[in-house]
Amino acid sequence: MFKKLGIGFGVAIAIAAIVVCAAPLKTVAYTVMVDYQDTETYYVDESYEAQVAEPLDYQVVDSYVGEEIITHEASTIIGGIGESHDTWEETIPVACVVVKNTDTVSGTFTVSFSVANSLDAFFLTIPLDLAPDETKTAECLAYELGDWEYRVAPSTKTVTGTEYRQVEKQRTVTKQRPETRYKEVTLLDYLLHY
Repeated sequence: MFKKLGIGFGVAIAIAAIVVCAAPLKTVAYTVMVDYQDTETYYVDESYEAQVAEPLDYQVVDSYVGEEIITHEASTIIGGIGESHDTWEETIPVACVVVKNTDTVSGTFTVSFSVANSLDAFFLTIPLDLAPDETKTAECLAYELGDWEYRVAPSTKTVTGTEYRQVEKQRTVTKQRPETRYKEVTLLDYLLHY
């Protein structure tokens, strides 16, 4: 009888052990990498045709100081009876700038003079209308020509040119992120691995 009781008790313990070890008893967390879709922004340089203003091509052929003769006249009335006329000539310096239009279109080339002498300083602007390959001289007369400078400002023409701009674009990319998941494990598995 003890033998049967011992066998029954052993079988009951074995069944209880199998049930305890096989039944999910414990919840555990674990991490997996999961794919997901995301939108990414990037920039590219894109060319386009644009109308741009471009200065006309020119060449300063020469700049020098020349001379010009000016005739002066004066009248004097003497005692209300007679009149006296005087005429005389004077040579004065002239700042000269020779400009040539080397472009394919006509335009205006503005020559700006800046003159400083012992009396004062003054500025003079001379526009030169020039056809292609035409040459003209801008002149600045001064009774006393000290330091002088000039600047040439050509008119512009409209040309078609290639310009660039940055354009924002988007694309879909696959990325990964960690994700926490949960599972139930047996008591035996929990004791052995966690």
